[in-house]
Amino acid sequence: MADLFDLGDLPSWLQVPEVDAETATRVRRVASAWLQHATGLTDWPSPVPDRLWAWALELAAIAYNNPTSLSTEAIDDYQMTTADRLRRREILDAARAAYNMAGKPMGSFPEPDWHWTSVPTASLLD
Repeated sequence: MADLFDLGDLPSWLQVPEVDAETATRVRRVASAWLQHATGLTDWPSPVPDRLWAWALELAAIAYNNPTSLSTEAIDDYQMTTADRLRRREILDAARAAYNMAGKPMGSFPEPDWHWTSVPTASLLD
């Protein structure tokens, strides 16, 4: 299976000097799992299309910055509200619409042939 993005893409996206390889690998796996669930894909196309790459990288950043999916955090007089859950849902809905083919025909099918005629049945009693 192709990787959705290189581990070096994550710190560049986050605009931080580095992200340790173990953490980057784990958040990439989380992003991959979220996208696999949404798309129904078991293998990533190679090369990975830009929109899939971008979704994966943004989902990995969400997992990295907010691993417990908190929506608000308050410490003393400091309070922070994040929109991570909403953005994650938007990304996964877009991926689901773009890739999920469950219950949809795949491939091409010929046009139906409606020029047939009925054949009279033969009776054994005749």
